Amino acid sequence: MDSLQDQTNDKLTDNLKFSKNDSLLKGFQEAVLSVINLELSVSFFQRICGWEIIARNEKNKTLNALWGLNGEVEIEEVVLRNPKEITGFLRIVKFKNVAQKAIRASTRIWDSGGIFDLNMRAKDIDQLCKAFEDEGWNGFGEPHRFTFGKFDVSEVLMKGPHGITFALMQRFAPPLVGYDHLAITSRVFNSTTICKNLDVSVDFFINKLGFKTYFQTAGNERSHGENVIGIPPNINGDIDVPIYIVHPNGENTGSIELLETKQLKGRNVSRLAKPPNLGILMLRFPVADCHSYAKELQAKGVQLNSEVHAIEIHPYGKMNIFSVITPDGVWLEFMEKLS
Repeated sequence: MDSLQDQTNDKLTDNLKFSKNDSLLKGFQEAVLSVINLELSVSFFQRICGWEIIARNEKNKTLNALWGLNGEVEIEEVVLRNPKEITGFLRIVKFKNVAQKAIRASTRIWDSGGIFDLNMRAKDIDQLCKAFEDEGWNGFGEPHRFTFGKFDVSEVLMKGPHGITFALMQRFAPPLVGYDHLAITSRVFNSTTICKNLDVSVDFFINKLGFKTYFQTAGNERSHGENVIGIPPNINGDIDVPIYIVHPNGENTGSIELLETKQLKGRNVSRLAKPPNLGILMLRFPVADCHSYAKELQAKGVQLNSEVHAIEIHPYGKMNIFSVITPDGVWLEFMEKLS
């Protein structure tokens, strides 16, 4: 893979570095998407979201062992970022020489398993929603303005190829901090999973992975009417939707939102949420020491999905990396930058 930016000037690996005062783990560095038409997907994020390419590779096989793929499978990938950001990247991959299924293309909000969406801030949500629609993406509804806790926001869910869904959010209050580069969209800052059993999922993240709670709501004081997630308005007030947002350090940059639709239960697609299938494949988290963290997880009864591998992952360089699977089938990778 060739990096397309000056590594020294752009500091693309800064978020992967740990000081002695840092915790062992940070919020996710990137999300990995699997698509059929790579160039069309890349063009979409460049034109509509204002993102830029920072790395590209063809016929990559360094990930085959980590992802359980045979030697015939080739992976072509492009890495994009919101300009000047050092985290919240998108890695878009195309698999060759292998059969694929879509992970969440035919699912509804109450179908659990895999990664449901990725979240981006929007400078103008109505204009951005129209741009997504013009490219063939469909919304779960119109942009919906609401408050939760101290936040006043407008949000819309847009579903595109292979069931890939983005939550676009415009914040009105309190003012955003840390989004100085918000031109059209922001970096990816959060990701949502629909849980089969929220208590089990929260226990896994908090007590096994060591994450902390950023936000929590019982979700049992909802009213009838329009809503972001597409529950029919006439029954929305009868549905409890408890939510936890968790992060290694209790923050909202690189966090994971866990929610359950209590009275609405569908099918579970966890078995599909793995390479080389199509959709949002996984999230990757920087860790200070892969081997230490892997041993810590195993001591807590977590089974590793893949052992620690040392591979080249551009634009970052040589990395140690391993993966685990959550109770909802979400593939998480933890990566350590090597000297």
